[in-house]
Amino acid sequence: MQFRYQALQRKREPDELDAPVLLAAPRGWIAIFVVMIVMAGAVGWAFVGELRVAVAGPGVLSHPGGTAQVQSPYAGLAKEVLVKPAQQVRAGQALFTLQDAGGQPRTVTSPFAGQMISTGLTLGQVVAVGDTVATVERTDLPHDRLVALVFVPADQAARLAPGRPVDLSVSTAPPAVYGLLRGKVTAVDPYPLTHEALASLVGGELAAEAFVTGRQAPRLVTVDLIPDPKAPSGYTWSTAKAPPVRLGSQTAVSASIHVSSQTPFELVLGH
Repeated sequence: MQFRYQALQRKREPDELDAPVLLAAPRGWIAIFVVMIVMAGAVGWAFVGELRVAVAGPGVLSHPGGTAQVQSPYAGLAKEVLVKPAQQVRAGQALFTLQDAGGQPRTVTSPFAGQMISTGLTLGQVVAVGDTVATVERTDLPHDRLVALVFVPADQAARLAPGRPVDLSVSTAPPAVYGLLRGKVTAVDPYPLTHEALASLVGGELAAEAFVTGRQAPRLVTVDLIPDPKAPSGYTWSTAKAPPVRLGSQTAVSASIHVSSQTPFELVLGH
């Protein structure tokens, strides 16, 4: 009976028409404002934000002349190996000594100056005329310097031009620790490389296989490294913590070549 009495008593009371109605708690309003601010920021970023469009490709640190193979002009038996890999050689320097069929000594010399990459000759080996006996990285061309030779698929290389900035991930300097090596495009070959031309640049057919992506013949993009005399490596990096050693040739790199920039809105529209 007490419950019925309370219900009847409440029914006799007038409605509280002048009492304020709480539509949302303060926490609710804070959440709404946060969502609105995030949405406004996203819309603004879609119109003024910048997304980088880049072309990627594998490469190697080398010299503009690349590598070249030394072939023997004589036939005979290998009697002496006079050089070792990584050794600097000058034009005309003796590399190997052969003994021909008549017992006469024959000397194979380097036709150009450079750094010995590999020797394809061992003592006692029989050599025929024209056999490859060594691979030398040439350093005798005018304006010789350390560059990055990057190999880009032909259908993507058409968008590249000299002056484009390049970020290089160096295999001997982890990007998470040292950042990226800075450079710029200085030349883009107009024609795709043949397999033989690619092999001559990187030191042989086996090495060339690592620089071919898919079935397309790549085009050579030469990248000059941006110097920094204060850095131990001698070049500019994306972070202040540059590698504590100088860079050497025949080091593998991965290149990201900046092509253009566009806003997220343009990307959605497909521009």
